[in-house]
Amino acid sequence: MSPSAGDRYSTGATPNAPAEQAPAGIDLAESVLVARFWERIRLFATRRLRDVASAEDVAQETIRRVIEALRAGRVQDLDALPGFVFQTARHICLQRMRSSGRENRAMERMAADSSEASEAPDVLTALVSAERCAAVRAALASLDPPDRELLELLYYEAVDSADVAARLGISAGALRVRKHRAVRRLSELLGESVP
Repeated sequence: MSPSAGDRYSTGATPNAPAEQAPAGIDLAESVLVARFWERIRLFATRRLRDVASAEDVAQETIRRVIEALRAGRVQDLDALPGFVFQTARHICLQRMRSSGRENRAMERMAADSSEASEAPDVLTALVSAERCAAVRAALASLDPPDRELLELLYYEAVDSADVAARLGISAGALRVRKHRAVRRLSELLGESVP
């Protein structure tokens, strides 16, 4: 919906326009602007976006931006005001459509990622994982008992580091050193290197 020829040159408000839509604290010219364009912008946006709630938001944002432009003196020719209003509304509608498209694509990617993660692993992956688990168990079994106990508490039983330090009667710093050394020994047994 674009401004009609009569709107381009008239300065009065339409008798049916909802003047109560005007935000509090704006002067008479701004309330005339709201009364004159609110419903038409809302209909314009509803046709473009096919969503009444979004159209209400577009109408409100359009009026806000036009009032700011008027207050800042960015609109020089008041005869061109209807065109400025509807171009502003059109730009806001386009922004919403682009934003909605990006949001939909992001949701599709997220759904695709979660469906890939939920798929059962293939047989080869299961065999490699089982083989890896067996190798880690064998390496753990060959560790010294203090190292094995430390790693089991921290990683298998998921006990908090502070609690492990208290159980072993050592400081948090000493626990970090012992953990680092135990992990390094385990990685050497597995044929890997830890920095």
